[in-house]
Amino acid sequence: MMNFTDAVAVSGTRRTADGYLVAEARSVRAGIQLYAGSEVGKPELSVVRVYRPADQVFADVSLQSFTHAPVTMDHPAEAVTADNWKQLAVGEVSTAAKKDGEWVHLPLILKDAAAIQAVESGKRELSAGYVCELVWGDGVAPDGSKFDAQQTNIKINHLAIVDRARAGSKARIGDGVRSWGACPVTNDQKPEEDKIMNLKTVTVDGIPVEVTDQGATVIATLQ
Repeated sequence: MMNFTDAVAVSGTRRTADGYLVAEARSVRAGIQLYAGSEVGKPELSVVRVYRPADQVFADVSLQSFTHAPVTMDHPAEAVTADNWKQLAVGEVSTAAKKDGEWVHLPLILKDAAAIQAVESGKRELSAGYVCELVWGDGVAPDGSKFDAQQTNIKINHLAIVDRARAGSKARIGDGVRSWGACPVTNDQKPEEDKIMNLKTVTVDGIPVEVTDQGATVIATLQ
């Protein structure tokens, strides 16, 4: 089994009489997504095309795994279980997940005051953390798109509230896994500031320069 993350959209937030925050999210869509080869065990490949068949995304056992899945603040370094749930969870998927077009629809409820305040202050993106089996083998999806591997036995572990869901960032290619698992990349046309994440400052000939982790490693090697 491998760990993966996937950006999800949040909408329709509202407060309950008890002060909890109810929201809607979509997660883990069917279709092909791109992953950095280094994140899925294929460092010799720059990009790996991974296919999520609809019959796997919407399988009963997969949908059932979403029900009451915990919501966390950022991705934890380990899976959320009964042993650490009290320390990590700030809410949960409130009712049964269901098919919503090519996505899985997830009703959420946040019960932690600090987490609710963070969401209402702008930390509104979510990233699903799930496990699945990656079955390697070239193939063609029903829409004619080619893929290198398929995801099967998809099971949610948690949903993380994040400042910016990293899916869709070209800067993610070649970037190492820092927390939960592999994150998809896309050929989107987002502004440059959306593409460059987690910059660090290095000094070159006395001049401070902001670069990615990969760039810092290259500069250190050259120096």
